[in-house]
Amino acid sequence: MKTCILIGGIGSGKSTVSHMLLERGAKRVDLDECGHETLLDPEVISQLADTFGPEILDENGAIVRSELAARAFVTQAKTIQLNAITQPRLLKVAQAQLDRLEQEGCELAVIEISAYDGPEGTFAPLVRNSVGVIAVTSPTRVRVQRAVAKGFAEDDVRRRIARQVSDAQRALWADYVISNKGTIDQLEDQVELVWQDIAGK
Repeated sequence: MKTCILIGGIGSGKSTVSHMLLERGAKRVDLDECGHETLLDPEVISQLADTFGPEILDENGAIVRSELAARAFVTQAKTIQLNAITQPRLLKVAQAQLDRLEQEGCELAVIEISAYDGPEGTFAPLVRNSVGVIAVTSPTRVRVQRAVAKGFAEDDVRRRIARQVSDAQRALWADYVISNKGTIDQLEDQVELVWQDIAGK
């Protein structure tokens, strides 16, 4: 089974590109969804509560993601603490999903990674086995508008963007760059070109 990595910040249109790839026959492993599963792990819950305070837990002892985000994305140091706790478990969850897809006969899996930190970073094991990294870029103004339309608070979106790497850095890491600042048809054309290349590898 072949895999490719799909990266892009909040509001970039990464999910739209992912959907277009799924329409062409790919399967998806979304690390944000894997992250939700990770936050159900009792050991992870305990470590996060110790680090960010008991206020991130509801009355049943479950993580309140909005409360966690409000504390974890305040500074770069806090974000690093969050990633150090969650990402090792996240990798295990993602690999289990990839193994299952391969057993089901999947030919190409798209791995969506919002918090991508480079080819030698946390997700290096996934990158090494992939046929390429696709970066979706978009102007900050547009990204904020899209995220707010989905229900995010504007100040939260801007904090997240500030804590994430720049589109310029993502482009340097990527084998393919898809610019999502035009029409949906223009986006579709770029996705098709990337698909043709990846599918042929």
